[in-house]
Amino acid sequence: ARLRKNDEVTSRLGDLNKRFMALVTSTDPHRRGYELESILRDLFVLFDLDAKASFKVEGDQVDGAFVFESTDYLLEARWRAAAADANDLDGLAGKLQRRLDNTLGLFISMNGYSEGAITAHSGMGRRTIILMAGADLVAVLEGHLTLPALLGRKRRHAAQTGQIFLSAT
Repeated sequence: ARLRKNDEVTSRLGDLNKRFMALVTSTDPHRRGYELESILRDLFVLFDLDAKASFKVEGDQVDGAFVFESTDYLLEARWRAAAADANDLDGLAGKLQRRLDNTLGLFISMNGYSEGAITAHSGMGRRTIILMAGADLVAVLEGHLTLPALLGRKRRHAAQTGQIFLSAT
């Protein structure tokens, strides 16, 4: 039964990876963004992370939410030409400030992060965000490691070092 489940996960990861690779050449940024959210939701569901699709609450637009090891996370996903900067991370940090203290955030930027963004959010008060880049997502979609393993490593690294970004590589 466990082998069948592993085969099913591998097959579904392959399907998600095909959907993702089709987006890489997309010239429609809005469609690409919505499809990325859909792929992410399906990926989080695949790994039983109690995923929720994008939603609005009192003016906040949230790209998704999930639960990992009994902690609630808000998800922000960006696929822009430029690396995410400190202002991009500030938006998610503001949403987290309006939530319960134990709520964390996962910010996914397909084109990575500026050094200033990582430094600014690694050096301020209580860290509430962990970062994932496009290469990290590809590592999961290609089956090099599971999403829960990646999230666990990233969170542990942030907890132990204060640095909110750890590359999957």
